Amino acid sequence: MDSAGKPLKFGMFAKFSNVYDSALVPVIAPSFETPLATQGGFGVEASFGAAISRQWRRAKLTIEYRSAYRRYANASAFNGLDQFFQLAYSRVLQRHLVLDIKNTLGTTTLANGSFTYLPLSTVDLLGLPANQLFDNRTNYLQSRADLTWQKSERLSFAFGGDGFVIRRQSLLLAGLNGYSARASVAYRLTARQTISASYNNTYFDYQRAFGNSRLQIPALGYSAAITRHWDLSTQAGVARVFTLGLTQVALDPATAALIGQSFATVTFSRVSYLPVTEARLVRRFNTSSLAFDYAMGVTPGNGYYLTSRQTSATIGYSYTAGRKWELRGNAAFNELSALGQALGKYNNLQAGGEVFYNLTRAAHLDVRYDYRHYTTENAILQNDSNRVSLGLAFSLGDLFESVR
Repeated sequence: MDSAGKPLKFGMFAKFSNVYDSALVPVIAPSFETPLATQGGFGVEASFGAAISRQWRRAKLTIEYRSAYRRYANASAFNGLDQFFQLAYSRVLQRHLVLDIKNTLGTTTLANGSFTYLPLSTVDLLGLPANQLFDNRTNYLQSRADLTWQKSERLSFAFGGDGFVIRRQSLLLAGLNGYSARASVAYRLTARQTISASYNNTYFDYQRAFGNSRLQIPALGYSAAITRHWDLSTQAGVARVFTLGLTQVALDPATAALIGQSFATVTFSRVSYLPVTEARLVRRFNTSSLAFDYAMGVTPGNGYYLTSRQTSATIGYSYTAGRKWELRGNAAFNELSALGQALGKYNNLQAGGEVFYNLTRAAHLDVRYDYRHYTTENAILQNDSNRVSLGLAFSLGDLFESVR
């Protein structure tokens, strides 16, 4: 053991809940005439989480794991185990050179609920499933590495890369392979303000679907601690998106009558230039915090929608009332527009709230509600789902707040 090392920090929790899901959606081929066939059901859920952190003089390691097993009384097809694992390692290689490595992997089945918010949504985590249309088993992995050179107190350079994989159980949904490489420079104007410039090259390739996309994104950024309680970070650029895929075109009446089909599937290649914008505003209070996020960019989609233009806005709030109560809330809106596929816009609205009541230092009651509404153009695919859970949780250790 490194003599300069600090003691281990750890945390763990276990939770047992009764749950109700109002509209679970199996993967089906969309119909233009009939709505989605959904199932609802009561069930039980057992959750477990653990985290450990170890810091040395020149390095730090953090490992986090969560799982949730559900069993429904009348919807056994949706029984299953969700898991999430993340490893983060940081090391000072030389006096001004730092290496950061992060690996994230997991498996999930539900499109609605608190487990879908792990990890926190960010536009650069392209290998993590989001905006799912169906409650289908999805496995994901993303590995990233960043090297930061602090040339001076004001000037720094960063270089990094990612590799990501998504695999969906249903044969009707596309999987994803991809990688990303990036470089950036940041200059601190004052103790509270920093400007930056970056370049990102990203590649998507789809499993079970013909198509791929290449993104080239130069961007400029600005961040500032506006006051002691307000923080702002922004970034803006342009994405050059080359997309190769399949699309449907209408046939002329004579050809359609001859072959008995009204549409033909053809290949296409397209270059698009799209704005890329990110903004985050955080307000910290004595016993609460409030965060706003807005992003416009390009996403690899959700297995049904492939490469798409995305616009998203989120808000999150947390409040601690003494030693007994804690409240959390979140809401998000997402819009996808496929680049090439003959699909209408996808709109997703979801919101959730959670209340904790501490019975003792190590035990608390947990009540959570989640709502989600999504629809595509002409209502080809649409769904409203509600999820309610009531649980009793037990926790131990210093890092419980980060894994609850």
